[in-house]
Amino acid sequence: MSRFLSGERIPPPEFIETLYKEACSDAGDNKAISISLDGLMKLRATAVDERRCDRCANLSERTAELAALKRETSMLRAEVTELTADKAGLQARLAAQANPAPPPVPRRRGDRRRSRKDVMAARQVAAQAEELGRSGSQDAALTLLRQTTEVLSPAETAVVLLTLRQQRQNRLADNLIHIYGRDQEDQDVMRVALELHEQGASGDAGAILRAAVR
Repeated sequence: MSRFLSGERIPPPEFIETLYKEACSDAGDNKAISISLDGLMKLRATAVDERRCDRCANLSERTAELAALKRETSMLRAEVTELTADKAGLQARLAAQANPAPPPVPRRRGDRRRSRKDVMAARQVAAQAEELGRSGSQDAALTLLRQTTEVLSPAETAVVLLTLRQQRQNRLADNLIHIYGRDQEDQDVMRVALELHEQGASGDAGAILRAAVR
């Protein structure tokens, strides 16, 4: 009774009917009771509806909180992806610089020979992208490729593409072709295409040229 009177719980219909009959019996006549059994049942139904409204309000608040948490989580994941790509790119460049390079040789006009250091840096970038891709971080891998190819030479970018193909990371290679052809200068795109063609990757050479003119 204390739970019912305090509003902690709502009595079931059977309890209300039994209590009403007992009250009528004690009063000697149901007319002596100020409310009918139907009236009590209507009051109970109203209490049930009010309880449901309270629960709905609480649920709405919790839904809003959950949506806010999801947005915050999404933002944090994007930041983690960006930081992961930045770290991978930095590690690739540092690893390449840690390997001694041969003395610089002046390049003749049109000479596209790649130094050992150029190849090492490009392959390190491709390896980092492959590792990220295999771990399920495709977005981080693409961010890494986008950031590093902005500072790599066209010859190095071609090495990255060739290495990705050798590693069977075809999805990353296709995305890199699209991104590079879309974002880089036409002259750099043509140099990458020429390098790819000379290395026997005519299909990728044509694909990067097509990406540049779309």
